[in-house]
Amino acid sequence: MLPNIGAAKPPDPPPHEDGLRPDPAGDYADALRRFAKLSARDGPQISSPGRSRFYGHGTRTPLAVVLIHGFTNCPQQWDMFASELQAAGHTIVVPRLPGHGHYFRGTHALARVTGPALLATINEAVDIACGAGERIVLAGLSIGGTFAPRIALARGDIAHTISIVPFFAPAKLSIKGTSRLAAILEFVPNFFVSWDPGGDDSLIPAYGYPRFASRMLAESLRIGIAVEAIARERAPAGHTTFVLNAREPACNNAVSEAVRAGFERDRPGSTGLVVLEDLPANHDIIDPTNAEARVDLVYPVLRRSIEATALS
Repeated sequence: MLPNIGAAKPPDPPPHEDGLRPDPAGDYADALRRFAKLSARDGPQISSPGRSRFYGHGTRTPLAVVLIHGFTNCPQQWDMFASELQAAGHTIVVPRLPGHGHYFRGTHALARVTGPALLATINEAVDIACGAGERIVLAGLSIGGTFAPRIALARGDIAHTISIVPFFAPAKLSIKGTSRLAAILEFVPNFFVSWDPGGDDSLIPAYGYPRFASRMLAESLRIGIAVEAIARERAPAGHTTFVLNAREPACNNAVSEAVRAGFERDRPGSTGLVVLEDLPANHDIIDPTNAEARVDLVYPVLRRSIEATALS
């Protein structure tokens, strides 16, 4: 059971969080209308795996879950887990992040994506979930795990935020080093970087991109830096759980734990930490098409954490 979920008074967003104020759907019909508006952005350039998803039951459910995919991936990343949650009676919203999900995997769309656009899309998905469920869980992987607490800090209606291998800082970089990296990436011309230079891209899903834009990485890092700074002063209104891989190869777990510690200092008992000890050194721990993902170990942990929200 999770303590004090959603019990605190919603915080007043500081000026830099304007634009992330909640505008929750009023009921299930309103949620469907808003999702139709969201999915209408998935034009002909977006692949079938890349399109936003709504897993519903035709009526409001006790729990609605928003799942955020990772950098250069797309909503298909969550399909197996979302279907499992739907079968258990929950409603799930999986938005496509801007610039993602294109048929042409060599697209330059990521070069034009901004941090505010990413956050606005997730905020909109949470608004949709509010009409589809009585209590809201927001979970994200990698940059999604960074964005999720950023949204929760700007709202008071998210009962539980689950931050999965969040990308607050690259491995071996402190938050100060990450800030310097972001500044460099913002200064130099935008460029693309291969995830697997000289390799065979075997760990990249068929619906994900084989490369990323440096400027979008900088935008994502800035969001993580903002969360780390805010965490020194206050926590989200709901509960926050951090799920980390002990053998994490891409992110600095110590920074993630510092963010959790900051939230905990502000609201004792409002956070949880799960460190998965039995996983390989692999960042994408939830995509079933990843040869090194152990979803048999990860999915039960995530589902227990999500469904604990309904029991509190």
